[in-house]
Amino acid sequence: MKTIVKTTAVIAFVLTTAIGMARDGEVSLRTTKEAKSVVLTMEKVLSDVTVRITDADDNLLYAETLADGTLVKRFDMRNLPEGMYYISTSDVYKTLIYTVSLKNGEANILLEENIAKPHFRKTKEKMFINFLNLDKSKVEIKVYDAEYRLVFSETIMEKMIVEKAFDFKKAFAGNYRIVVTDAKNSYAENFIVD
Repeated sequence: MKTIVKTTAVIAFVLTTAIGMARDGEVSLRTTKEAKSVVLTMEKVLSDVTVRITDADDNLLYAETLADGTLVKRFDMRNLPEGMYYISTSDVYKTLIYTVSLKNGEANILLEENIAKPHFRKTKEKMFINFLNLDKSKVEIKVYDAEYRLVFSETIMEKMIVEKAFDFKKAFAGNYRIVVTDAKNSYAENFIVD
């Protein structure tokens, strides 16, 4: 019986995450027939999306935060030197990173990487964390107080769905920072106890 309940909860979480990610808009990047140009299309975006273009040395070439709605934006990259560039879109739920190669007067999209972010949900006294860890990498969850002292630490191994709840009802007043770290990225959220 426990296994059925646990399996049902896992399936529900995965479906909720997938539906939430799909519902929050569609993003696509395509090349154009014009030399060294790409077109970014974002449809039905429900929350702010940050668009960034960086080069291979992680130098920021362009950044803009866009509000909800639909957007089609053409990026003319003909004045950039040949090499690798990264166009990313980031919202509350995910980050999409496109790897673009500029070579021989053409722009080619080599790779699209979709990175799911943990979902932090706050109530008055609690913080809930859900994280879809598709590659089952090691995940560390740490809580720091306002003076950056570690008050909680847990390492989770080989789990696809990472869930954690924190009850701050008996915590001292102040600011707390919850940090979730996987193999590639680190995510943080603050929680204030009155």
